[in-house]
Amino acid sequence: MMKKILCITLALVMLLSFAACGSKKEAPVKQEAKADIVFKEANYVTLINDVYNNPDNYLGKTVQIDGMFTSEDYTSNGGKIYYYVYRQGPGCCGNDGSMCGFEFSSKDGTYPDYTPKSGDDNAAHPWIQVVGTLEQYYEGESGPFYTLSNATYQVMTTRGAEVVSL
Repeated sequence: MMKKILCITLALVMLLSFAACGSKKEAPVKQEAKADIVFKEANYVTLINDVYNNPDNYLGKTVQIDGMFTSEDYTSNGGKIYYYVYRQGPGCCGNDGSMCGFEFSSKDGTYPDYTPKSGDDNAAHPWIQVVGTLEQYYEGESGPFYTLSNATYQVMTTRGAEVVSL
């Protein structure tokens, strides 16, 4: 009798386990885009320089970069608004605070809620992480310019080093 109960119990467990296999629906896992190239504080300036010196090694790759957000509005002259993720880096005279980063265009057409004002210090600029595809373009005979196209961004609560060096 004990064998019979054990066999029936085992059969029920197996039957229930097979019945459950097809009925369970899990929510799809949202996968974040993986970047081919990630700019970190230790390699920030080196990678920026390498992109400009060897663009063919980087064009078409997915780039992740963190930094401050800013924009430049040229619409009053018939131009457009340019959006940037950047840090301050070495310039012509040492670490003199030159802009070091990339222009980007948001995939959904939105940007951080911030308009730069004359005299703003670094802390006024939102800290963002941008992931986009590196592309090259020209404006008339000027260029090449490099931009992260079809980009996504998120405003970060933790800031990295605003000033980076070689």
